[in-house]
Amino acid sequence: MLTRDDALSMILHQTADTMKANGFSVVTPEGAHKDDLPVFEDGEHTYMDFTGDKGRLRIEIFGAQALLFAGDAKEGDASDEDLTKISTSYFDLENFDERDIRSLCNEFNDSISTRFSPKKAAKAKNTKMPTPVSRSAAKNGTQSYDANTLANRLAGMYPQLKEPYRANFEKYGDFLAEEFFMEYGTACVIDTIRRAQKQECTKLFRILNDIYENGSSDTQSLIAVTILGEMQNDQALCETAKEYMCDDMCEPVLLVNKYLASSAGKKAMKKLKNPPPFKPKKEKKPGMFAQMMAGAGGQGMPPM
Repeated sequence: MLTRDDALSMILHQTADTMKANGFSVVTPEGAHKDDLPVFEDGEHTYMDFTGDKGRLRIEIFGAQALLFAGDAKEGDASDEDLTKISTSYFDLENFDERDIRSLCNEFNDSISTRFSPKKAAKAKNTKMPTPVSRSAAKNGTQSYDANTLANRLAGMYPQLKEPYRANFEKYGDFLAEEFFMEYGTACVIDTIRRAQKQECTKLFRILNDIYENGSSDTQSLIAVTILGEMQNDQALCETAKEYMCDDMCEPVLLVNKYLASSAGKKAMKKLKNPPPFKPKKEKKPGMFAQMMAGAGGQGMPPM
């Protein structure tokens, strides 16, 4: 398991070239020794600051999030209030390895280059990615995990999802979860289940279980139907998933897979895979998960 200082040292090293290319240098805390990490602490917040002619940057670790803030150069002393969040990524010291830190740094490097590139800066300022729900907010019940949080967490595990995740939001000005997962995210999840490697599956289902247990009904539907429904009732895949799924999720997912294997389920899935064109949000109706489960009950589905 990585320590906090190990992770911060790797982040500092792997963002150094991008920082230098954009004219930023790290801020050393007053009284710090030469070999100390340039880390500031404020309660539960741990961060590193960088300054340059273009402005300020801050890399911050808070709970299960790694945050990147940026601020433009301005006359006089710039305050923390001048910083705006330009990147939010999942951060889990207990389960992260060097590959996860590398992925995180790639995200930071891309965000820094985009933010301070003369050709891309204007677009970046007008594109504000949605903020994931924090673990503390979900655990204390003030917020439920949403589809964006699920996508953000999985993009931290699968680096190849980062660009499609960003492009999805930039295209619509909102995050279209069904499109993102049907085109990109679900395939990564199913491929992990198919490989059945213990460490990788444990990591994946730690994310899925947490999001499902503390997520909104729409997010639970997304996991049970759009993502894990793609196991298509394959018994080998379902048995592998069953080993890692939490109790709250296991039975609904297996029921959904049985239902989707039926003629009524195949019809419902065909409808899900051919949604109507995107339109602005309207009053919410019962989700596909609820409709499927109701339909499954009407089919007289056999007990588990």
